[in-house]
Amino acid sequence: MTNRTVLVGMAATFVGLTALLVVAGVVVNPLLLAVAVPFGVAAYLMWFHASGRLRERVRREAERVGPTDRERARQRARAAENRRDAYRSAGAGAAGSGRTGTGTSRGRFGGGARDARGPGGSRDPRDRAPSTRGMSEREAYATLDLDPSADDETVRSAYRERAKRLHPDGEEGDEEAFKQLNRAYEVLTD
Repeated sequence: MTNRTVLVGMAATFVGLTALLVVAGVVVNPLLLAVAVPFGVAAYLMWFHASGRLRERVRREAERVGPTDRERARQRARAAENRRDAYRSAGAGAAGSGRTGTGTSRGRFGGGARDARGPGGSRDPRDRAPSTRGMSEREAYATLDLDPSADDETVRSAYRERAKRLHPDGEEGDEEAFKQLNRAYEVLTD
């Protein structure tokens, strides 16, 4: 016996009980009509399922609504992979400009492990700061009063010390000098 046969048998039983309750409700007590309604609904749903119409309706509704959560997750995963590939190829294009996207990075305040690098060590182009063209590394080191051979920690500490002194909200604050200091620091940390 299959599930369909059992379901048809149960639906037939519920149809019989519904007919019996309707007749009894008309003849004996109208309250039995209220009991017959749930039996009739159950019988209809069982027949609808056994006939295959429920499955067909659910399938049509699913097609009308669109992709399932699993399909949407796959689409998002494919889109993310495509973005990563595009970022990798954009990172490869940056190699011609002198930047390789590998090696140690200083980040904004020297937080090497917290740097926003994607798979394969390439930077996400959207995370890059605005272009700082116009200031060379030599000028940046001069702005920070540092020797070009200074290490990351020295650059960071010199930047912080001068930023405290030049910040526009401070006593000796100079907005233009502070902006130039920030540009110099960005050049040295990119």
